[in-house]
Amino acid sequence: MKIVKFVLPVIAAGFTASSAMAATVTWSIDGTNTIAGTVAYALTADGQGDDWTGAVLKIDLTSGSIYNDAGFDADGNQSALWGFVPALQWDSYVGISGDGSAGIAGGAGDLGGGPLNIGGPGVDAVSVTWFNTATNDTGPVQIANITASDDAVGTWQLIGAFAGGQVQSSGVFPVPEPASLALMGLGGLAALRRRC
Repeated sequence: MKIVKFVLPVIAAGFTASSAMAATVTWSIDGTNTIAGTVAYALTADGQGDDWTGAVLKIDLTSGSIYNDAGFDADGNQSALWGFVPALQWDSYVGISGDGSAGIAGGAGDLGGGPLNIGGPGVDAVSVTWFNTATNDTGPVQIANITASDDAVGTWQLIGAFAGGQVQSSGVFPVPEPASLALMGLGGLAALRRRC
């Protein structure tokens, strides 16, 4: 199973956290996704010793779509059904698989999102707030899967809540690959060097 992981920069939207908190929320591209024309993204929260408590996600697309099977729940993955409906492995969902303590609170109101929506038609391709009541999610744990069509273009905003504070970030679809991020970082360094 090939999983490509990278941390997206959070400087575009700012970063708010307690001074001692080193928590992160990262996007991963799962290279084993078998649905033609789509890209599966995993969101992973890592409290690095601080408990993850919830998240708010808003995705606005100008083209493309988010894959979600309306016939199945969007709270946690449906791994027990993958043998019968293989495409459910890439269904968009939020929550921690098998944890049993997560829930959906509604739409992404904190980010200006509309009512609850995970995939489907409308301006907000994703607008969701979800939470977790367990107190042992202090290390890396996958908190969502978002599968987008490979022609998806738009923006995303994310708030990750931890016991010690929040991390907030935003970016664009398609989510850049690690090589692209490295090039953007080098370009930023070059721009800084020219200014000095």
